[in-house]
This record gives sequence, C-alpha cells and structure tokens, in this order.
Amino acid sequence: MKFLKDSIWPGLLWTVLIFYLLSMDTSSANEISLLKIYGIDKLIHFGLFAILTFFWGAYFFSRETVHTKQLILLIIILASAYGMGMEYYQKFFTSRSFSYWDGLADAIGSVAGAWAAKKSPYGNRGRNQN
Repeated sequence: MKFLKDSIWPGLLWTVLIFYLLSMDTSSANEISLLKIYGIDKLIHFGLFAILTFFWGAYFFSRETVHTKQLILLIIILASAYGMGMEYYQKFFTSRSFSYWDGLADAIGSVAGAWAAKKSPYGNRGRNQN
C-alpha cells in the first residue's frame, strides 16, 4: 500500500477511468438486471468518487508540507466539480442524460473518500502535525 502515497498514478488512472466509464453509452446496459435496481447508479457514482478522493487524499496527505484542512476542502471541491462537469459533459457530448442526483452522489462520495483518506494511515500524520 505504500504505492498509494508515493505515486500519483492511482489518482490519475482513476480520474481517467471515471471519465471513460461516465462517457460510455449505457443504452444496452438496461438489459443487465443489476442496473435495474432503483438507485444503484447513485451508489456507483458515490463509490467512484469516494475512491477518487481517497486516492488523491492518500497521495497528498502523506506529504509533510501540506495544510491538511485546506487540502481536504480543495480535494472535495475539485472532485465534486469534476463530477458535476461530467454530468454536463454527458448531457452535451454523449447519449447519456444530465442528473443533479448523480452530481450530488458524486459530492457525497467525495466527502466520504476524503474522510477515509484522512483517517487512514496515509492521512494520519500524528496529532501535532496538522
């Protein structure tokens, strides 16, 4: 797991993976029975963005020179903006539709992922170092 805090690649690759997944045509996905469960797409959005902020948080929180409170807020804002930006991208450039609820799930997932990264060994640099 040292790879998470020493490399920027997990965060970058997950960011690209989210772009790919949210750009996919989902018209044929209606045949998959799991996706017919009410609200499962919101749970997927939550998970994608929780992992995104966890990866970025794990990378940045392990640095000795960062101000953690400001960084947590910045990561949450950027991840939430990325999620809402992807909703607009879907509306104008793909066959998928815009959903404020998906954007809200992205934002809530971002908060959860940042919290998890802060509470993990990567974000906990000791009581007096924040």
